[in-house]
Amino acid sequence: MTITPTTIGIIVASIGVFFLLFLIFIISRYRKFKTNEYVIRFRNGKIKSAGKGGRCFLMPIIDEIVVIPTTTQQTFLEAREKVLSREFQDVAINAFVFWKVVKPEVAFTAVSWDQKETDYIEKIIKNAAESIIRTTCANMPLESIIRDRGEIISAVSKELHDLLADMGIVVISVEVRDVEVLNNNLKSNLEASKQIAEEETARLRRAQMEEVTRLRDLEVNRKTGIQEQSVQMEIQREAKNREIQIQKLELQRTAIEADTLKKKVTIEAEAEYEKMKRLAEGEKARLIAKAEGEAAAVKANLVAEAEGILEQVRALAQADPKFFQLKIVEMLPEIYKQLNVDKMFVMGDGQKAFSSLAESIIPFLTVLPEITEKSLGFTKELAKETTTKKDAAKKKAKEKAT
Repeated sequence: MTITPTTIGIIVASIGVFFLLFLIFIISRYRKFKTNEYVIRFRNGKIKSAGKGGRCFLMPIIDEIVVIPTTTQQTFLEAREKVLSREFQDVAINAFVFWKVVKPEVAFTAVSWDQKETDYIEKIIKNAAESIIRTTCANMPLESIIRDRGEIISAVSKELHDLLADMGIVVISVEVRDVEVLNNNLKSNLEASKQIAEEETARLRRAQMEEVTRLRDLEVNRKTGIQEQSVQMEIQREAKNREIQIQKLELQRTAIEADTLKKKVTIEAEAEYEKMKRLAEGEKARLIAKAEGEAAAVKANLVAEAEGILEQVRALAQADPKFFQLKIVEMLPEIYKQLNVDKMFVMGDGQKAFSSLAESIIPFLTVLPEITEKSLGFTKELAKETTTKKDAAKKKAKEKAT
């Protein structure tokens, strides 16, 4: 049988392909692991080796490996179905659970690490956490679910810690990412209130996060021998500090309101003072004008009376004594009409009766000019006194108006 070059070439090519496939198969069965991965190697269903990191070659069919991560893992929670508040309002809660394997040899026997299995570790954590969230929210009012998320976080952390402690797994933290109200109308009202108290909610959220961290640290310290009493004192001290901060904010708000009210009252008082001042000035001017008018009227009347008297006295002073005597004689009958004479005594004898009467009157007529001059002086004094009284009345009216 003759082997041709073509046949040789085919045989060489087939051998090369076989070796190439064999090399690929060898490479595909080779595994290399990081130091933060705990690897358990099985052969025929029995543990061949176990440890962190390393490398190995897996025999087909008979070899199998399980890789358990020892770094911090996170599981996303999305509780959207059958989550009700105490008021039977539907809510949806999204959260994260951060956990870590601390005892991989225990965790391997407690749960499955195959994602296709129903008892896969993440499925267990997710189902348990969502159930805890539903139970916790059912006993909380809607406002507390939205604002006080620390209660939900504490409940999930505690329950998961108790559940996973025997599995070699530790819950590091639970974080609530979002709380959503599914009723649109109720959601709009709550969002309006939430926007008003957004700053306060942020402060409370930070305090709750710090409290969860402290509780976790205190739990670890308790296991290492720290007394429970010191833990309670720390919690009470932190709660007291939060109360003091809230009281300080309330005092600041009260001080601002008091200052605003003080400024408002001051402005109103100043405006009222200016108004009363203007009214008082107007009333003062009116009283002064009234007093001046009354004083002017009194002055005019008194001056007119004085001038009348003065004119009469001047006329009497300038008149002829004989004319004045004649006027007196003319007035005698009128004077005697006003007299009720019971008796009359006539001085002298009967023949000289009239002459005796004339003799009695004539001396009076001789002193009349002197009486007239004295009356003129008295009138001038009266006019001067009238002017003085007028000035005093005017001054008193001004003082009264002031």
